[in-house]
Amino acid sequence: MALSRRVEILPFSGNRSGQAYFSQPQPSDETLIAEIGTQASCELFCHRHQTDQLMVLRGAIDLVVLQERTLRRICLREDEGAWVRIPPGVPHGAINRGRTPALLVNAVLRHGPSDARDYRPRQVPQALLEDWKALTLA
Repeated sequence: MALSRRVEILPFSGNRSGQAYFSQPQPSDETLIAEIGTQASCELFCHRHQTDQLMVLRGAIDLVVLQERTLRRICLREDEGAWVRIPPGVPHGAINRGRTPALLVNAVLRHGPSDARDYRPRQVPQALLEDWKALTLA
């Protein structure tokens, strides 16, 4: 069965117990915590054998994905819980417009061995640089 190359936005579901809210778990091979700083960067990551499943725990980011030669912005905020599933081969980056770093959880699904290049950011292609800059101002 082939993996989808489509980014999905999944509702955040769980149950409340007093003041605590417990999220339904996402299936994953490992769970990572990432901090997205406030410095501006024009970088994309692209994983070859990994699906990222991201949710913002603190703060807000604009997740930017490159699909069909177009940059798409997905707004993620801590007070509007949602999971975003990014399949292998989809370049993606983040813009943090806040004054403090944003905190994300990534429930990673592995589809093969990790590749060191997956964790090295690449510059946004020159042909899309103006589009990226427009997203940072929007």
